[in-house]
Amino acid sequence: MARLGKNDVVSIEDLTTVEIERIFELADSFAASLERGAALDRAHGLIMATLFYEPSTRTRLSFESAMHRLGGAVISSADMQASSAAKGETLADTVRVVGAYADLIVVRHPRDGAARVAAEYAPCPVLNAGDGSREHPTQTLCDLYILRRKKGRLHGLTVAICGDLKFGRTVHSLIYALARFGANIVAVPYNGMNVPGYVLDRVAAQGKYGLSTVTMEELRSLAGGIDALYLTPNAPHQMALFTAEMPLGGAPPAAAPPAALDAFYLTRLQRERMDDKESAAGKYGRFDARALKTSRTHEAVVMHPLPRTDELAYELDSDPRAVYFEQAAAGVPVRMALIAWLLEQNGIERARPAAPAPAIRFKAHPAPRCSNPGCISRHEGAYLAPRFRLGRSADPTVLALICEFCERELKIEFVGHARTRRYYRFDENLYGYVRSWIEEGALAVFESVKQAEESGYEPYRRGPQREIMNAEEVAAACRALATQMAADLPDFAAVTIVGVVSHGALLAMRLRDLIEAETGARPPCAALDVFGGEAAFHPLDGAGGRLEVGERTIALVDDVINSGWTVQRAMAALWQRGRPAAVKLAVLIDCGHRAVPIRPNYVGKHIPTARAERVQVRLTPPAGTAAGRAKVQDRVVVYSMVESLKEGAGAG
Repeated sequence: MARLGKNDVVSIEDLTTVEIERIFELADSFAASLERGAALDRAHGLIMATLFYEPSTRTRLSFESAMHRLGGAVISSADMQASSAAKGETLADTVRVVGAYADLIVVRHPRDGAARVAAEYAPCPVLNAGDGSREHPTQTLCDLYILRRKKGRLHGLTVAICGDLKFGRTVHSLIYALARFGANIVAVPYNGMNVPGYVLDRVAAQGKYGLSTVTMEELRSLAGGIDALYLTPNAPHQMALFTAEMPLGGAPPAAAPPAALDAFYLTRLQRERMDDKESAAGKYGRFDARALKTSRTHEAVVMHPLPRTDELAYELDSDPRAVYFEQAAAGVPVRMALIAWLLEQNGIERARPAAPAPAIRFKAHPAPRCSNPGCISRHEGAYLAPRFRLGRSADPTVLALICEFCERELKIEFVGHARTRRYYRFDENLYGYVRSWIEEGALAVFESVKQAEESGYEPYRRGPQREIMNAEEVAAACRALATQMAADLPDFAAVTIVGVVSHGALLAMRLRDLIEAETGARPPCAALDVFGGEAAFHPLDGAGGRLEVGERTIALVDDVINSGWTVQRAMAALWQRGRPAAVKLAVLIDCGHRAVPIRPNYVGKHIPTARAERVQVRLTPPAGTAAGRAKVQDRVVVYSMVESLKEGAGAG
């Protein structure tokens, strides 16, 4: 009985160009066998499991048909909500269990990077049938196969990819493959749906491709060379594209080759991956037969991965240039070829790209989280520790970390050295130091100065320091805050005071006591740790039970508002727990400048500062605690902060 080695296809880049060509040779052979009605037993004794966490028709059924036609068997979970996933089983546990029942797993999942996780945990090969907005490599194999059959070649084509380039996973895999074949790629994004930066970064190493971005209007006036057009609806009001009524004779983009359009590739807008702000309302324009009547498009074929919605007219179905049902049919021989290719790899030493550098080991708790809300690491964090590798950002003032699961870039503004317990505002002159700190396992990264200081780090070097508030002035500012809150919040029975850990939490307890002394009301009080893996929200002063957020007025308290990023993150954490009736912001110190448009409702004191200055609040902890016995006195100081390591200065 045949056996499969552990050769996963998570990305189209898991296949070399030679291997793709071999799969196409096998697909040609299987297509001929299917036409003859020949019986095949190449996969006899093998079982394939299909795990689909998202709906599918063509991908799932063509995979299952391919396995049956090769003489294998299939076990399927077409609706994972009818599986143990509905009970909370993790993806890792599912594939480890199913891997004991099957020789091959095909998985589709709504989270970016899910296929990579499945491949890491499954004991058998995993084929990616689409993971979030990241990739869909086997669809790209089908697209390239039909394009090769219709155009006679893949090398050197010029392809325009239009529409939803942000969320379209087939688009991303297609860009990687076309770059490999030395294509010239014209990106025509739907409004705001540009090719993600991580996709461009990955193909940047390919030396024989070109990629340019144009608007839909510029594409309509293109006077030259497109071999294939991968098209999604451009706007809700869009009319028929490339019709005889639309001028195509305008000035061409630079270096456009003199050739006619050979193919249109349409696909639907990926609404399921958009939030309300990104999703376009209204009816989409339709692509119809008029688009094929110009001299530049007469020989073009029309491609679509399906399903279609409103963007493709049914009148095209009978046109011989419409090949989208051929694309769907090609899913069977192409996926048969992929399975057969996996069988061929047993005992063969495959040439693989160099292994990536090990994930960075961070010396701060908690480690940074991926910034992509759709990343699998954000949803299965119980066993998936965030993993990052070092990147290079176009912005010299941020350190770029690349998530190993979804490849999104996390921008870090502050870095620290664990041995010296010093932090620095990053700039490009620090890059070499950061690399050495990674090698010695001493790198810490922070989203803000507040997080660095909460972690016990001090700035690399302080400039002049001066006290701007003593204990009496701090007490007066707290009383002023409590008075403002008492006057503005008459019904404290519906108010919860939430302090941002740690000085904001200390301040919240003080304000609660002052409000009680002034009004007789004692509202519940909680602490919010915005830098935890999952934001920690817990009661203060022994208040029992679960503190509710929904339909209550939240008085959010912090010691200093500087950039506003900490407050923004705190508000996002509150909304994850419920929808408050209102959120009011109270701060002891307002520094007077923001990176985000947030204005506090209640302010103890306004202290305008320069960007290089840092306000530090020191508050006496509650009596009876270990911190309280340290005799820390209330005071507020301001000091200048050195922005980066000077040339020649050492980390120690």
